[in-house]
Amino acid sequence: MNKNTRRQLLAAAIFAATSSAHAVPIYQSNQVTLYMEGYFTAHMVNSFGDTQMQDGASRIRIGLHVPAYDEWDTGFNVEWGIRAINSGRNVVIQGDQQVAPGDERQSLYLRQGHGFFKHPKWGEFSLGKQWGVYYEVTYITDWYNVSGGLASGTYSLGTDGGVTGSGRADSAIAWRKTWDFESGEFKIGMQYAAHVADLEISVDDIAGPDTVLECPLGDCEYGISHGIAAIYRANVGKGLFFGAAYNRVKLDIASQNGLIFDTSSGEPVLIDDSYAFNASSNTWTTALGIYYGGEAYSKGFYGAVVLQRSQNNELAPQGSVEGITNFFDAKGVETFFSYTWGADNCYTAYGGNNYLVSDDPEFDAALVVGNKYKLSQLYFGFQYRWNERVRLYFENAIDGSNQVAAPVSSNFSAIGFRVDI
Repeated sequence: MNKNTRRQLLAAAIFAATSSAHAVPIYQSNQVTLYMEGYFTAHMVNSFGDTQMQDGASRIRIGLHVPAYDEWDTGFNVEWGIRAINSGRNVVIQGDQQVAPGDERQSLYLRQGHGFFKHPKWGEFSLGKQWGVYYEVTYITDWYNVSGGLASGTYSLGTDGGVTGSGRADSAIAWRKTWDFESGEFKIGMQYAAHVADLEISVDDIAGPDTVLECPLGDCEYGISHGIAAIYRANVGKGLFFGAAYNRVKLDIASQNGLIFDTSSGEPVLIDDSYAFNASSNTWTTALGIYYGGEAYSKGFYGAVVLQRSQNNELAPQGSVEGITNFFDAKGVETFFSYTWGADNCYTAYGGNNYLVSDDPEFDAALVVGNKYKLSQLYFGFQYRWNERVRLYFENAIDGSNQVAAPVSSNFSAIGFRVDI
């Protein structure tokens, strides 16, 4: 490769990294660029009647860019989440704090890890754990400092969305391509998540009072998932965004060796190890998004709305239902609005809401209390950008959730800080 071309690609790569997230070069040569980015954030939160210091969605990321022949740019990104305040799991009030199953108590856990290949003509190919193409649409409302991300379908089934592919997708192969026009830009993303993961199934009272059905390990699984997203950014004012996304994963919920336990004595006792059942289905979620403005926390007004519908993509708290699993179909709305002003755009007032409600007659009929699942939170906050890399904020939520969602939703008041690398 021509040395000038290689230098141009390296410069473009480091500019792309630094322009969006304050990336810091660690090493740079004619062959590679290695950089680091991320931030540390923590807040004091009063919620569920207690006040405690909590970790935010802190993370650190290492990236490598290696220009190849014919304008190809290759490399990898690895990102870890950090729990520095308390390695025990706090009540999760922000979708982006969700982790993969098994990582709940890890002080350092993997958020992303993938390789990529980019070309101006052929687009970007990426392989590994990464943001799913579904997030190309739903990220537009995921800007709260403390909470949010609870109603867009991104962080499905109480996880980081890895097993379904809607959030930080596990074992995903994705392709993204952008076309520029005078009137704006059009982008499409397609994804295939080639993995299988165990699905833990537990159903109360399915064989009579005080019984529990459990699926044997290896019989019930998440299957292959697919996703697609299309967005258009129009050159109208500061920017007008339209997006649509769809994600689907097969649920294999079937066994000839279901385990039935009698729980009447307090301790589960196995009474049947050959209970046959078949409740295989699909988990899917679809989202529509629109925003106007430059970007969140940029000068002036930014407003974004995401609408979603889903099937089997949400989980009610354990013990909420009898006779069926606690998966449910849902519809939701997320909004985020901000207005930024002052010297160096240092002051921002922001707010919005997350609203998620069950849309599933079978699930609603099986609820132990209430007749629907309803999570409803109204947010308002203020942020002061001390300098380019340090921000202080307070954020509050007024909770209007019903009794079914009460174990996972509450009013809160928080004050915190964030320091970017």
